Amino acid sequence: MPYEQVEKLKEQYKAAITWYEHRWHYIEGCILKAYMDSYQLTGNEEDYRFVKAFIDGLYDSEGVIAGIKPDEYNIDQIRMGSILLPLYEREGDPKYRRVLDLLYRQLEQYPRTKAGSFWHKQNYPNQVWLDGLYMGQPFYVGCIKQFSERKDYSDTLNQFANVRRFLYDDGKRLYRHAYDESREMFWCDKATGHSPNVWGRAVGWYAMALVDVLELLEGEPADTQPMKMALKELVDDMLPHRHPGGMWYQVVDRADHPSNYLESSGTLMLGYAILKGVRLGYLPLKYRGYGVEALDGTLSMYLRQEEDNVLLGGICRSAGLGTKPESGQVRDGSVEYYLLQEQVVENNGHGVAPLLMCYNEIKLL
Repeated sequence: MPYEQVEKLKEQYKAAITWYEHRWHYIEGCILKAYMDSYQLTGNEEDYRFVKAFIDGLYDSEGVIAGIKPDEYNIDQIRMGSILLPLYEREGDPKYRRVLDLLYRQLEQYPRTKAGSFWHKQNYPNQVWLDGLYMGQPFYVGCIKQFSERKDYSDTLNQFANVRRFLYDDGKRLYRHAYDESREMFWCDKATGHSPNVWGRAVGWYAMALVDVLELLEGEPADTQPMKMALKELVDDMLPHRHPGGMWYQVVDRADHPSNYLESSGTLMLGYAILKGVRLGYLPLKYRGYGVEALDGTLSMYLRQEEDNVLLGGICRSAGLGTKPESGQVRDGSVEYYLLQEQVVENNGHGVAPLLMCYNEIKLL
């Protein structure tokens, strides 16, 4: 029954824009990826048509997508570009290529840390967040793979190596949410540059980045062994913090905190990465059960039906670090911030997208 409800949720999400918006944005990019994956894995043309219609509807009469601002450096907004790669490969429509070229040129000029990693955003200088690897690297690698005569992936490999070097906490054996190379941000440890805590969804973003980029690099001239080792290490480090029901907490290593909760999006991202990692041979077969339990545990706890709608709960609406320019909200990375300041919502794309990605993987078993 739960998987039947997931199928219903997938169809209701596609039928009407209710829980997301028609915009160029990373959340919608993740939702579209789930449907494009479904098409690529099963050949479901309806899923492909949904993705194509969504993207085509973003173009104005001049062939411009208003949400893309070439002079605004924000790695989140690169995520949607990954959807254009398979569209252009199949359709050959120059309107897709124009946007792909525009985004790739932006990456060529994108500000970086001294160690060579993309800043998270222009207004978050010198900072690397785990989220950013998923937002930028699949597009970056996909463009090189699809269009470049010289297949040089060294930049991407270095940026993944930087995450292991600068964001991994050897004492905790877990990844911190973010790192400030300058040590100037109020939230960072002045010795390590680390943000204060381990946020489940940030780890999930990074896990998905690892498996998706590893898949893209199959057969390419790139030494991916360090990335494969990082994926297994990440999963092994997260397993001791797993709840018996298969899920992970919002603040991963603080199960003792009375306000902590089992969070859907981070759990499902890890579930997807584990299932896909096993399918592609990056993780041992015995790990498959952890991915299945992540999905089943989340469905058992948070999936419900209300009248005609299927609803997925337990989703952290948003989280970040620093002061939000638009609202002035101070996000200090404390345990209390992650648990008490950010809303827990239903059917937000942060959770539904990895749910559908997990579901795609489950259907292949």
